[in-house]
Amino acid sequence: MTNQTRQKVISRYIRTAGGRAKLAASMIQPLRDRRDYRSVLRKAFYVESLPDGAMSVYDKDTGVAAFVVSEEGESILSVVRPKRVMIPLFEIACIAETPITQIKERRFDVVERSIDDGKAKIQEQEDTKGFAVLDSLATDAAAPNPDIATSPILTGAVLADAFSYIEAEDIKVANIFMNARDYADLRKFDRDILDVTNQAILYNTGMLAQIWGAKIFVTRMATAGTVYVCGEPEFFGRIPVRTELTVLSADDNRNRTVGFSMFEHLGIGAYNGYALQRVVITRA
Repeated sequence: MTNQTRQKVISRYIRTAGGRAKLAASMIQPLRDRRDYRSVLRKAFYVESLPDGAMSVYDKDTGVAAFVVSEEGESILSVVRPKRVMIPLFEIACIAETPITQIKERRFDVVERSIDDGKAKIQEQEDTKGFAVLDSLATDAAAPNPDIATSPILTGAVLADAFSYIEAEDIKVANIFMNARDYADLRKFDRDILDVTNQAILYNTGMLAQIWGAKIFVTRMATAGTVYVCGEPEFFGRIPVRTELTVLSADDNRNRTVGFSMFEHLGIGAYNGYALQRVVITRA
C-alpha cells in the first residue's frame, strides 16, 4: 500500500467514531507513566442526582429530648425546628483539542486517549475538592473528634482507637482513605486482621483491602501522613449531582482540530463531624 493510498484510508475512517475504533484496533498503546486516576472519594458520600429545577437543600434530622415527669407534673413539650443546609454546586470542566495532523502522525488513537485523560483529570479534581472538604470538617473549631497523632508508623491499636470514636456515636465505620505510603504500614499487619482483596475489578477502583468490616481505599489524592476514617455514607455527607460527567463535541474547523468539552456539575457536603476521624502520622 502506497503512502497516498494509506492517507486516503485513514481520512475515510477518521470521519466517524466507528472508523476511528477500527483504526485504534490496529494501533499500539502509547507509553504511559501511570494508571489513569479514578475517583474514590464518592464512596464516602451518599450520591444522588438532582432533578431538573431542584435545589441542593437538605433538612437536618430532628432532635427530640425525653424527660422524666413526676406524677403530678405537667406535660413537657419539645418544639421541633430542624435546621436546613444548602450545599453549593460547582463545575469541573476540561477542553481537549487535537490537531488533525497529530491524529495522522501518531501510532495510537490520540482522540480517544484525550477523552480518557480528560475524564481522569476531572475525577482527580473532584477528589481534590472532596479531601479539602474532609480536612475542613476535621479542623473545624466545633469538630467533636480531634485528630489522633501517632509516630512513626500506623499501628493496629491507633486504627482501633479511630474506629472507637466513630462507633461510640452508634455509627459504623464504612470507609478508610489513605496514601499508598501509609498503606505500606497496613501491609505488615497479620492476615487475620487485614483482609486483602484479590479481585481485579475491586483493585482497579482503588479498594485494596478490608479491616474490621471497613473498606480501605488507596489514592494519591490523600496526603501522605493523613488517614481518613469515615462512617456510613448516609450519616456522613451528600454529593448532589446536577450533571454527571458529560462529553460534548467541540471541533474547531477553522483551526483543523478535533475537540471535546468535558464537564460535570455537582456539590460536596460533609455535615457530620462524629462520622469522621483523622489520623495524623509523623514520620522521621
